[in-house]
Amino acid sequence: MHIQEANDWVIFNNITYQIHQIADFHEMCRNFLEQMRLLMDFDGAVFYYSSDTELPKLTHAVCCNYPEATAQEYLDAYQEKDFSRGLLMGGKSMVYRESDVFSADELEKTECFRRFSKEEGFQHSVHILPAFEGKVLGKISFYRKAGQPDFVYDDVFLLDMVKEHLALRTARCYQEHVRQHEKLSIHECEEKFRLTARETTILGLLMQGLPNDIICGQLTITNNTLKKHILNIYKKLSIRNRTQLFKMVREYSD
Repeated sequence: MHIQEANDWVIFNNITYQIHQIADFHEMCRNFLEQMRLLMDFDGAVFYYSSDTELPKLTHAVCCNYPEATAQEYLDAYQEKDFSRGLLMGGKSMVYRESDVFSADELEKTECFRRFSKEEGFQHSVHILPAFEGKVLGKISFYRKAGQPDFVYDDVFLLDMVKEHLALRTARCYQEHVRQHEKLSIHECEEKFRLTARETTILGLLMQGLPNDIICGQLTITNNTLKKHILNIYKKLSIRNRTQLFKMVREYSD
């Protein structure tokens, strides 16, 4: 089924809406593959993506009627042998069929086709490479079994319309991941977690690596009072110890 009737457009619009609205990225990937069955015939699919620090290496796979162990084998040992590695390095969004790149004889000679298509009973494939700001962020592959017709240009056109939605959603996921793992300055902690002036001062001294007795001496407070302030800081920052503190807050600087 392709986007030819009003009902198909309703389905397509719902798919693109869910790409942006499903909060959990892994669940979004799974939902996308399952929903695409309503518009395009395929026998198996895999949504490969990466952690933001590993790009362009792919590190995760969400499967739809495709063996998870096989997808993991591709990630662990074969992706650098895949000709699409060069496309991943290119940094451009695209949709392509393998039959547009290789003849049938050439395809039979490629190691990745023999292992990840033929051995699993698949003959035809079409792929999306979603890219954002010069980085390819993943690879989504759809497969048809041997004996089925190859994907046609209507399928390519459909995937081409959805690829930028996937690129934007994936980029947003990576950006949120980066923000969550960026260290905060002392001033940012003060504002974000509403630290008191005393707590902010103590946080700065802690980030200098000073031991408790030195901090007590500088502030003329007892060790018990200092411990209460530190526990309040931990509570506001939702952490439990100084190790977590140093992972969350940037080291002290003048």
